Amino acid sequence: MREDHHHQEAAAQTSVFEQNLSFKRQLLQHVFENALESIIVTNADGIIERVNPAFTHITGFTAEEVLGKTPRLIQSAKHEPDFYRKMWQQISRTGQWSGQVWNRRKSGEVYLQWLSINTLTNHHGQITHRVAIGHDLSGQRMVEQDRMPFTFKDPLTQLGNRQLLTSRLEQALAEAQRNKIRVGLMVLDIGRLKPVNEQLGMTWGDDVLRQQARIMQAAVDEADTLVRLQGDMFAILRHSKAEDTTMGHLAEKLLSLLGQPMVLADQNVVCMQPSIGIAIYPRDAKEPENLLQAAEYAHAMAKREGRGRYQFVDEQQHRLHHRELIIEQSLGHMLNTGLVQGVSLHYQPQVCSVDERIVGVEALLRWTHPRLDMISPAEFIPVAEQSGLSVRLDRWVIEQVCTQLAAWREQGMMPPMVSVNLCAQQFSQADFCDWLMVTMARFGLPHSLIKLEVTESTMMDQLDTGINMLQQLRDQGFKLSLDDFGTGYSALSCLHWFPLDELKIDRSFMVEACESSRALTLLRTIMQLAEQLSLSLVVEGVEQKEQLELLEEFGSITVQGYYYYKPMPASELLPLLSLCSKGPGNSTLM
Repeated sequence: MREDHHHQEAAAQTSVFEQNLSFKRQLLQHVFENALESIIVTNADGIIERVNPAFTHITGFTAEEVLGKTPRLIQSAKHEPDFYRKMWQQISRTGQWSGQVWNRRKSGEVYLQWLSINTLTNHHGQITHRVAIGHDLSGQRMVEQDRMPFTFKDPLTQLGNRQLLTSRLEQALAEAQRNKIRVGLMVLDIGRLKPVNEQLGMTWGDDVLRQQARIMQAAVDEADTLVRLQGDMFAILRHSKAEDTTMGHLAEKLLSLLGQPMVLADQNVVCMQPSIGIAIYPRDAKEPENLLQAAEYAHAMAKREGRGRYQFVDEQQHRLHHRELIIEQSLGHMLNTGLVQGVSLHYQPQVCSVDERIVGVEALLRWTHPRLDMISPAEFIPVAEQSGLSVRLDRWVIEQVCTQLAAWREQGMMPPMVSVNLCAQQFSQADFCDWLMVTMARFGLPHSLIKLEVTESTMMDQLDTGINMLQQLRDQGFKLSLDDFGTGYSALSCLHWFPLDELKIDRSFMVEACESSRALTLLRTIMQLAEQLSLSLVVEGVEQKEQLELLEEFGSITVQGYYYYKPMPASELLPLLSLCSKGPGNSTLM
């Protein structure tokens, strides 16, 4: 009886086990048949044994068409052989792999898929099967765009927008880095949209944008990402095979198509003039934002060279442009936060040629950048002017000079007159004169301690406002100097218009006067003219004794240059000022 009972228990357990196993098989079959992801099951040799309905729905291949074959059937030509070699190396090593893959539907259409491959083994550890589960990212993205039109879709053209490009670009570069492939990015504008908007109205401008978007959509590959950035600006992301030749062919095709005459609904005919910039990963940039910036810069270069053309990134120009951006951002950060990194004022003494007294100093900016090292003023001053930061930079310099002058006075020094350069944009600031006087009063300084230097070109560009402002400043006791005389317009006939105290002769005159009798004659003429106009003279760039001897015939004039002193920090200038405070003729040469 007991033995029969054991047999009954064992039979019951076997029945339950078989029922559970049957249920699990039914469950797995249900999941297999109804999964939204494509599933491929191969044997150990890579021969397809099963596919699910989702595979047929996504690829267009029926089970009968693929059974007994290998997954190479759906491979696209977008990956290099090295991509698959590395994939199988990882599968052999770890038993699994996952990542983005470009595959091909039966129709020939290429689509992006997230693929996960896992290896199955028996209880002896022998490989029996491999299972590949694929998520159709192209379909998923279309669903996402339909559900979130304001996030990823441009409402006017129905293309993707900048947010979509940012998302796709990050994914594309991550895949490109992993698989050592190139990615291409185009930035283009259709050109001449503004005249269409102004002459025909924005309704027709929108019509042009929609038509051009459809033309581009038909011209690019199915796997490319086409988005509208803003206005008439578009971008095309090519996820692989982004060689210069293929990108160039696409650019030429787009220029031809987009440049064709367009007939609008009111029968107006318009002709656009597109321009295209092209950047390639990893050659031109390795980060998404930098690659977009490089393509935008190349586009700007294409427009500058003339419309109806495309331009790859000029590596040297792009490096210079990137450097300028770093300089601009650093200057802006300094002026906005007051956090100064490596920016300081140096002072170059101005010396009387007869008794070698220091009669003044010029404040000069010096910058040791944390990333770019030493940056010349000849490089960062133009960047400040082009970016609109020069007005604030001038005022920052003046405040630093006032701080230093006040410190010297507190130390019992008799501070020298300090020359400060003004940018052209300062003359368009109606409050500058008032601001300067308030600043000087805040530090308790007389106006006579500041000399303001302006260039010839600045004065000629800002003739009316410049003369009025200079007169205001001079009436308040500030000294005024015309800097770099001889390098700009050299408008001798206009000198009497400007309320000046001083002419500052550019160093190039000094160099040429030593080599040419005609240049020396011109220098004498300028000296005589300055004397007749009651203007004092400063000669820049005196670096050799021969140059100084050449100036002896002109009597007592002020010279500035490396022969006497290089620009130096205020701490090094202090001992020289101490000597000067004890009386004339005591300064020593450096």
